[in-house]
Order: sequence, then structure tokens, then C-alpha cells
Amino acid sequence: MTTRPNLLPAWRPFRRSTDVPGTPLITSRITPGLPDGVRRPLAALALFLVTAGLAWLAHAAGWPREQVLVTAILTATVLLWLTEALPLFATAFVSIAAQLFLLGNPGGWSWLGFERADGPTPGEFLAAPVEPVLLLFFGGLVLSRAAMKTGVDRRIAAWVLRPMADTPSRLLLGVILTTSCFSLWMSNTATAALMLTLLVPILSQLPPGDPFRKALLLAVPVSANVAGMSTPIASPPNAIAISYLARENAALGFQGWMMVAIPLVLVLLAATWWWLLRAYPPSHTSWRLEFPDAPLSRRGAWVLIVAVLTFAVWLTEPWHGVPASAAAVLPVTLFFATSVITRDDVNSLDWDVLILIAGGLTLGYSLQVTDLDQRLAALVPEQAGDMTRLAVLGLATLVFGTFFSNTAIASMLMPVAVMTADMSSGDLDLTGYALTIALVASMSMALPVSTPPNAMAHATGGLTTADFIRTGGFIGIFGTVLIIFVLAVVRPWLA
Repeated sequence: MTTRPNLLPAWRPFRRSTDVPGTPLITSRITPGLPDGVRRPLAALALFLVTAGLAWLAHAAGWPREQVLVTAILTATVLLWLTEALPLFATAFVSIAAQLFLLGNPGGWSWLGFERADGPTPGEFLAAPVEPVLLLFFGGLVLSRAAMKTGVDRRIAAWVLRPMADTPSRLLLGVILTTSCFSLWMSNTATAALMLTLLVPILSQLPPGDPFRKALLLAVPVSANVAGMSTPIASPPNAIAISYLARENAALGFQGWMMVAIPLVLVLLAATWWWLLRAYPPSHTSWRLEFPDAPLSRRGAWVLIVAVLTFAVWLTEPWHGVPASAAAVLPVTLFFATSVITRDDVNSLDWDVLILIAGGLTLGYSLQVTDLDQRLAALVPEQAGDMTRLAVLGLATLVFGTFFSNTAIASMLMPVAVMTADMSSGDLDLTGYALTIALVASMSMALPVSTPPNAMAHATGGLTTADFIRTGGFIGIFGTVLIIFVLAVVRPWLA
């Protein structure tokens, strides 16, 4: 296999959310032969007709004005997120602006805003996306940038992989564990970029037709996606779930999240290791690999110390009472004060991810204050038990998340989870429903375009769509069933 000296530029056209926007337009798949000058106006016309049609149906059904308006905003936002006719962060900002002016009604016009007099003010709509979880995610972005800049990520990878390279099974386990550890505090996209780059010299030492090459390549995206469940900062759906729980006075701390997620992650990583070894066994008998050195500088050592200290503060939140979002200022302050992170580094952070999360939070707020979430929650079987309700929500998240933005799906379904939890008469609380949406979102990885790590691994040229369906589909379905069982049966029993 021919390797690219610089893989990142080749991956960019394929990238899509959970973390970073940028998938190819779905409209381009529908009308591949049309030029942009024709395709984009057609897509805009279709978007307008669908949005206006659903808003008119809501009006004809006698829904109040605020629900008609939020139906139009929700439809347009989700369609733009799904087709990516605009970048995801741009759609999120347009959605926030539409809610501010159409629902907040700062001009006081009689034909906009809420029919009732006690609707939210424009200031409340502006405050909706300003959540502590954004500070937590920002701290994670800064920590990730500092690690990549100083080479800490490459050094840690060399430390872990070199001792485990004596057999194929141990090397595969090393790749899975290293990828997962980085996903605890780095975005899945950055983790996949790092690990696929580190695999280049390893793959060059394996025979071209060896199936084990596919095992190593698939281990990166699958492990990154699975480990995206592990912490509140590992993926945007996690951050959205944390924010909703805080709004409902059911706050879940950093440690509490990990106590639920880490056992699930460990089981799924073990299943991934077992599956890849059997689906893509090594064909060669001799085994000898060499790893390039990755020295650690003084500045890198400082970054490593701060990273360990930050995680220690996050994990000991129940003891000292400092929220994880407030503790996130620790790496930001220390790296800014010591010039580890400069202005250029700040400019290169993934600000679009923060805007995307803010857009999802605002949209969820609008669904709640207009009571549209109650109408959506009515679609979930009312007389069904918790297991059935979780299965419906989990299946919807898995299926839609496979094709579309996980953040968009989480933003749409999280308010539904809140209302479903309110209607529940069983043992499952709101935390269980919110965790289901967030955790299953990380299981949507059956196609090359499902997540950024999948797209990056596919862009190397060593994997086919069938490989992703075979491995990502199996782990995704198994993981969804496991998550629903643990949250619906095991967690209430332990409580």
C-alpha cells in the first residue's frame, strides 16, 4: 500500500461531526451531475418547501404560534445539519439567531414570539447557549492543543506501543489502549489523526496483503469512537447531556460520568480486540517491528504534569466540590501564563465545535420552552416500560447517527429523553435516558462517513466500506444493546 507523507489534507474532505464539521454534501450525492450554480439553488428551494410545509401543517393543526415557529427552525436546522449545505457551525449560529429574533421577538412585533404573555425574553435565549459545559470543552481543546504542540502525544504513544510490539495481538491491544487513552482528553478527530500517523511506519513493515493491516487501521477509529463515551469532554453529545442534566437539577459530575461509562468502554474495547483478531488475523510468521524515537522536551514535561493535575482535579470533584467546568480553567490559565499556548494556537483551536454545541443547547432550550418536546415525546410508546422506551431512543440515535451528525441527533433527541423520563413510572431516572442518547451516539460508526475517525481511516486507502460495516456495525449494535441493558437493568438495580 502506498502511504501518503501527509495524511491530514487528504482526510479533510471526508470529515464530519461528532467533533468537527465538513462532510460532503448529501445534496451532491443526490444530484451528482449538476454544477454548484444549479444544485445549491435547488437544495435551497427544497429546504424552503419542506420547512414551510411542516410549519403550515403545524399551523393547520392548531398549534400555538411559538410551536409553529420552532417547528420551522428545527426543520431548517436539522436539514442544514444533515445536508451540510452550510458548515455545521454556521448552521448552529443561524439557528441561534433565528430563535433570538423569531421566538425572543426583541422588536415586540405582534406576529412573532409567543402567543402567551410569559414567553422567554431575548436575554434568556441569549443565555441558553452560555453553559458551563462550554468552558469544560474549551479546557479540553486547550489541553489537546498543548499536547500535540509539545509532542507529548507522540511520546506517550511510543511509550505504550514499543513494549507491546512483540506479538500481533499485543500490538493490536496497544493501539486500542493508546487510542482510547488519548480520547479521554483529546477530540476523537485529533486522536485518530495522531494514531493513524503513528501507524504509518508500522504498516510499512508489514506485508502488503496481510489482513492484519486492516485490523490495525480499524482499531483506531473504532477505539476512538468507543472511548468517546468515556468522559464529558470526549464528544459533543456528552457535553449536551451534561448540560441537560444540570438544567434539570440532575447534575452528573466528571467522576460520576466515568463510573458509568468506563466499564462499558472496557467491555467494548475488549470485544473490539477479540473481533479484529479473528476477522483480520496476521498471515506472516516472523514478527519484528521498530519504532521511531519521540523525545520529551521540558515544555512537554510541563504539559504532562498539568494534564495529570487537571485530570486528578476532575476525578476528585466529589471530595473538594469544585465543578469540572470550573477546574477546566486550570490548564487554560497555566498554559497561557507560561506561553505554552500562544495567540496562534488559540486561533487554531476548534472554535466551530463550541459554536456547534452552543447551537444544539439553544435548540433544545427552545423545544422545551415551547413544549414541542412534549409532542415529540408522545411518539415514544406511552404504556411501554423503560426498556422499550430506551430501545426506541437508542435505535433512533444509532440509525440516524450512522448517516448524520451525532451532535444534531443528540440535540434533537435529548429534549425528547427529558420528557420521556418525566412520563416514566419505572425505576429509570432522567440520567439514564440522557446517558442513553449520548453514549449510543458514539456507537454510530458503521459507515466511512459516520464519524471523522472513520473517514480518516478510510482515506488511507487500506479499508473498504464493507470493512466498516463488518466491524463498526457489529460493535455499534453490540454496544447499543449493552448500553441499554446496563442503564435499564443494571444501574437501577445497583442504585
